[in-house]
Amino acid sequence: YAMSQGGNLGRFDLETGYTQFIKPTHPNPNQRLRFNWNSALAQDPFNNSTIYYGSQFVHKSTNKGNTWEIISGDLTTNNPDKQKQGESGGITMDATGAENHCTILAIAPSPVKEGVIWVGTDDGNVQVTQDGGKSWSNVAATLAAAPKNGWIPQIQASRYNAGEAFVVLNNYRQFDYKPYLFRTKDFGKTWESLVAPTHVGESNYTLCVVQDPVEPKLLFLGTENGLWVSVDEGKNWTRWTHEFPAGVPVMDLVIHPREHDLVIGTFGRAIWVLDDIRPLRDIAKAGTSVLSAKAKIFSAPEAYLASLQQPSGPRFNADAIYEAQNRPTGARITYLINKPQEKKEEKPVAEVKPSAKGKAVTKPETKPEEKKDDKKVKYDSVKIEIFNGKNELVNTIRQKTPEENGVHRMNWFLNQRSERGPSREKPREGAGGGFGGITVLPGTYKLRLIFGDVKDSTMVTVKADPRIDAPVAVLEARHAMVKDLQKLTKAAAQATERLRESKELVEDYEKRMKESKRTDLKEAMDKSKAMKDSINALFDYILGKEDKRQGIVRSPEPSRYSYVGQAQGYIGRSREPINDTDRRVFKHAEDKMNEVVNKVNAFYTHQWPTYRALMEKVQINPFKDYQPIQKE
Repeated sequence: YAMSQGGNLGRFDLETGYTQFIKPTHPNPNQRLRFNWNSALAQDPFNNSTIYYGSQFVHKSTNKGNTWEIISGDLTTNNPDKQKQGESGGITMDATGAENHCTILAIAPSPVKEGVIWVGTDDGNVQVTQDGGKSWSNVAATLAAAPKNGWIPQIQASRYNAGEAFVVLNNYRQFDYKPYLFRTKDFGKTWESLVAPTHVGESNYTLCVVQDPVEPKLLFLGTENGLWVSVDEGKNWTRWTHEFPAGVPVMDLVIHPREHDLVIGTFGRAIWVLDDIRPLRDIAKAGTSVLSAKAKIFSAPEAYLASLQQPSGPRFNADAIYEAQNRPTGARITYLINKPQEKKEEKPVAEVKPSAKGKAVTKPETKPEEKKDDKKVKYDSVKIEIFNGKNELVNTIRQKTPEENGVHRMNWFLNQRSERGPSREKPREGAGGGFGGITVLPGTYKLRLIFGDVKDSTMVTVKADPRIDAPVAVLEARHAMVKDLQKLTKAAAQATERLRESKELVEDYEKRMKESKRTDLKEAMDKSKAMKDSINALFDYILGKEDKRQGIVRSPEPSRYSYVGQAQGYIGRSREPINDTDRRVFKHAEDKMNEVVNKVNAFYTHQWPTYRALMEKVQINPFKDYQPIQKE
């Protein structure tokens, strides 16, 4: 459903684009309906086909807007002085409907008790019915702290208590820019103020509010200058600035019931989504004292092994093409840290003692013995260990400790720790493990946070993509097959690692022999060169010949190890039962790796021992001869 100025209302079909015009009318053709520029529209929480719409009356439809009935009288002040937009202000008359006043701005049916409906108007009235519109009570008079004739742009009916509602009021049209937010728990008999200028600023009027549907203490408030959050039912408010513009007007707030995300509608800065507000629920439930913990991991949302598809359109973004930020894939991990303050070493103070003659004698300062503490706890990184249902460690994610204390996030991409692949080069420290690796199976996993000497854990449920019908037995069989491919990768990596170490040893001997400038090492030099050539040939045998040309290079022949990658592509990307092609490519990879292992083992059985025996006879003196130092 969508409305536009003048009270025009349509029911829009998202699949076909067809719009049914459903603007209500009055039974009396002479009765003029006053619709605000932003007329109130609400859907009944007990019946999706029932909707409410506001003019100066509340209109109700039980058939999605095809027909209407009026269930209230004029709920506004009906002040004639505010109904002269047709007479103009002396310049030009309003032709848009933007100057319609004495109208209904907010309609809020209670999700707790059927028949309870709250209404707010643009001239300060707050009306409530408890019998579906048969009788109405104007409770604005009990709102003593509210300015008269202010606008009520939003009312939120509580999900916990039928008599509870939150009323947003702003009065900037009368040059009053203070924030106003009120709550009643007894159908408007009494009210309490939940916000003040000391909370959010003197000139920061309120626009919207939402109460969390799971934790009642958690509130979000939209103002002319940003988003605010309270974890203690409005006693204190904190401005939310993380990855969100601080000064933007926040017009509306919705908490998604399935995703537990806060959806934020702004004026001029589009729609924003704050992913997964459950950590804020945990803080509100436990109290703000949890924020002083040295480390804590919050409950994790369900994670899905989602099959992702590139959206239709251009292959690559270019000029005039905008792409919004997407939610990261995998499991969202939220944690809190507070780095302990480093203790400053206190200098020992000189001790003053009286002497036998009555004079003060100063005992000299003594420095304490400096002890090296090798077991000093370090807080330079945050580590997340991931365990499967068998309590087996499947992955470890490390993150450099954030500079600021507080709540932070990281993602686990639902992968197991990868085996390091074969390479001619020495791997970088920490390479492998965090990224890559095979995808885990659906199930429940433990996330253990380690920060210094503190550990905390929570569980995360990993689910299969519900759109894909793949039997668990098929996923398990393919997972096991890919794990066997990882064993082949590990064997190939062990082979290249040994070859690299051996090559480094040969090169070190070559360097020492050259530096010695001895003439009796020709055979050793020749054998070293031949041995290095043999090792390089083994590298080529496993990984393919190196091509140092620039540009895109495609090897004319596949390397032995490339068969493992090919098998990974076939087996790891399918959700179908294992077939003959899968078995064939796996067998090819296994055969090629057996050839590699046999060839490398043969090298170390036959060639390497002969070379080692020769080089162990070569005595390279590491000492230098020093000439006497001459004075200039």
